[in-house]
Amino acid sequence: MFVVVTVVVLWFMPWWTQSIITRLGATRVSEPEVKFIFFVLFFLGGLATTAKSEAVLPAYLVGLVVAGVFLRDKTLVHRMRSIAFAVFTPFYFIKAGLYVSLPALWPALAIVGGLLLLKMATKTIGVWPLARLHYMRPREAAYTTLLMATGLTFGTISALFGFQNHIIDQRQYTILVTVVILSALVPTLFAQKFFQPTKKAMHAWGRVYRRRLGSLSVEDLDDATDEALVGVEQKRSSHDVDLAAPRTGS
Repeated sequence: MFVVVTVVVLWFMPWWTQSIITRLGATRVSEPEVKFIFFVLFFLGGLATTAKSEAVLPAYLVGLVVAGVFLRDKTLVHRMRSIAFAVFTPFYFIKAGLYVSLPALWPALAIVGGLLLLKMATKTIGVWPLARLHYMRPREAAYTTLLMATGLTFGTISALFGFQNHIIDQRQYTILVTVVILSALVPTLFAQKFFQPTKKAMHAWGRVYRRRLGSLSVEDLDDATDEALVGVEQKRSSHDVDLAAPRTGS
């Protein structure tokens, strides 16, 4: 029952949210779209608890399906983010942290290190080739790979679900949560310290990527150094050359 209801709600959630924003959001100071989203979250969270699942899991899934709506409504994003980070997120991570046993952690430091390296290795295998395939230089590809190495939210949800349903014990839970937290901290610190690209390089990569997709605009052609900056050794299409010719000949 929980799975069926969740699937139905997730399927219609983007349309429901967009309809409420369009019809009521712009004319009501009571912010009905925010109330609606929280109503759905609490409803699905209650069903998840009844089904002996994690109440925060539906929130994770709802965030995925309404991401497109949030992308078009920045005001709603800021409102939801402020409420979530101020009210809900701290209590969830406090709850997850209360089950961590520090005495069980010290003897398992080698296991924690091994699992962290394994997690980062699998992320590297999955993300690095795709980043390079999409015209990123090694520096930008490494930065993207390290930022994608985190799995804090879903990893914590999975570990907490396993512990509360007696699938894993407290020692195993402690190890898993520690690895998940380190996977969010260590790669991010390395990425910011050693591989953070410049804004100019990332904008240049975006223009080159759009050029390869055939969605290049006239504004994107203003920077003639994109190809060299990103390091892509492919010729521009004849359409790009024709557009750029008047500028180079002036």
